[in-house]
Amino acid sequence: MGTFLVVLIILILVVVASSYNSLQRLSQNVKEKASNVQVAISKKLTLINQLIDIVKNYQEGEQFVHLKIAQDTNTANLMTSYQQSGTVLSTIQGVAERFPNLKSSDQYHRLMDNITNCEVNIQDNREKYNQTVKEYNSKRSGIPTVFVAQFIGFSEAPYLQFDMTGNDSTSLKEFRTDDGERLRHMLKSAGSNITGVTKNLTSHAVNATKLISDRIAAKPSDSFFYLSDNGIPKGPKSLAQIKSMIDEGQLPSETKIALAGSDEWHDIHAYETV
Repeated sequence: MGTFLVVLIILILVVVASSYNSLQRLSQNVKEKASNVQVAISKKLTLINQLIDIVKNYQEGEQFVHLKIAQDTNTANLMTSYQQSGTVLSTIQGVAERFPNLKSSDQYHRLMDNITNCEVNIQDNREKYNQTVKEYNSKRSGIPTVFVAQFIGFSEAPYLQFDMTGNDSTSLKEFRTDDGERLRHMLKSAGSNITGVTKNLTSHAVNATKLISDRIAAKPSDSFFYLSDNGIPKGPKSLAQIKSMIDEGQLPSETKIALAGSDEWHDIHAYETV
């Protein structure tokens, strides 16, 4: 039973280690692709802020506030930044319709063209991100990884589902991965359990071996010492003599005996088959 438990623990550790390495590699790909989306959105926001400065020169009444450049690759933050860019850009286009000079400005058209190119880049990076998330989530939900993923600190990765207008069409979830600390604690605990089981198995094996050796070594003609009621060793006597004394009531049935020359004491029942 103990050996089976050790083997089972080792198999579980192998599965956990393999799953951990795979998820860690795939999660780094997800983070890399999210960073690429963040860079593309930040570039778009920078261009929109430049466009805001141009609009202010034409219409002082429009109180545009510069957009904050995205620095966090958290999915919720990326979607919020993208939505803000779409809202502000729509407002700016409305202002341009009311001011012919702004709409015909070379700077306006140059920035709008660059923003359009950024939008294409954002969507391209979003598709690559979602493809990477699909690969990660497929691995996470597969057997046997699905049984240990949450336990070792890897949550399901969220998709980016915003559209060209910046509307959100997905529920946001936090993407968490393990930094190695949880796995270190788990391995330390498992190692302690294996060590304890191994020590117990070793102890039982040693005791059983010594008893078997004593029984194999004992012969009917061998001499034994026995413990009296007051704990004083007496003898030597043959095994048959000690058994006779027990049968006659001179010694209790649980009398401890030791083979002459040995310091190991056992119940006389251990030698009954000899």
